[in-house]
Amino acid sequence: MKQSVFVISVIFLIAFKAAAQKSKSIDWQTDYRKAQALSRETGKPLLLDFTAVWCKPCKIMDEQFWVRADIVETMKSFVAVKLDYDKERSLAGRFSVRGIPYVAFVDPIGNLITYRNGFGTKKANELSEIFNEMPKDFSPLKKAYDAIELKKNDGLPLLQIADFYRTAGMLVLSNDYYRRANRTYEVNKDAERRERITAVVGLNFYAVRDYKQANESLEDYLKIFPSGKYEEIATAALAVGCANLNKFKEAERYMEILKTKFPASKSLETATKIVEDVKNKIKR
Repeated sequence: MKQSVFVISVIFLIAFKAAAQKSKSIDWQTDYRKAQALSRETGKPLLLDFTAVWCKPCKIMDEQFWVRADIVETMKSFVAVKLDYDKERSLAGRFSVRGIPYVAFVDPIGNLITYRNGFGTKKANELSEIFNEMPKDFSPLKKAYDAIELKKNDGLPLLQIADFYRTAGMLVLSNDYYRRANRTYEVNKDAERRERITAVVGLNFYAVRDYKQANESLEDYLKIFPSGKYEEIATAALAVGCANLNKFKEAERYMEILKTKFPASKSLETATKIVEDVKNKIKR
């Protein structure tokens, strides 16, 4: 009897230690399709780690980064997938893997949000920042995802996804969905929605400092919606955008429009300062 109790105790202790050890390590998946299904079910984003047995930086990353207690804890908010670069060339091509280690952050329906490749102190810090900034719960979009899976050009779900991504700071990806939504009948027939989308696309590009596309979008906005509700902020953004593209005459033109139409505008003061700062940097 005592021997049986001892054996059971040993088995329990081994199982407990195994469970404790697992909780201190990342629960890596290896099947992308199953991982994506889990991501859709839980609403957690995907994290893909492309690696290979011959990759020395990958081994260093495994030994020094993925084992850190804070990283293990953070990774509970993701569906983590460890992928063999040599065996998953199709996925590597899909996510534009050019070198490994390559860590891709992906939404539940397979859109690449951002990535980092290589490993070192700087990359580790960048990954930690992304962990903190990334939205951890995409479950509010479950119905929208399902809807566009059934009908890819369903305007209102596309708009819901775009708005969610914009709020989450995923601005370039949100623009893809805004543009898709804007081409649908449901959204295009609504002038107010169409105006907001046209302005927001330009402002998203402005926020990520893609001034060329920002200016193109915002110029379209001012042509399509003269005296629209976003005219003030669009004009200010155009002034700054033109300055950053070294188009100072156009920048001054937009500044004059701001002064004339919106003399009490807070945007005027901000835009004036930024334009002057850009000029001073060039003079140096």
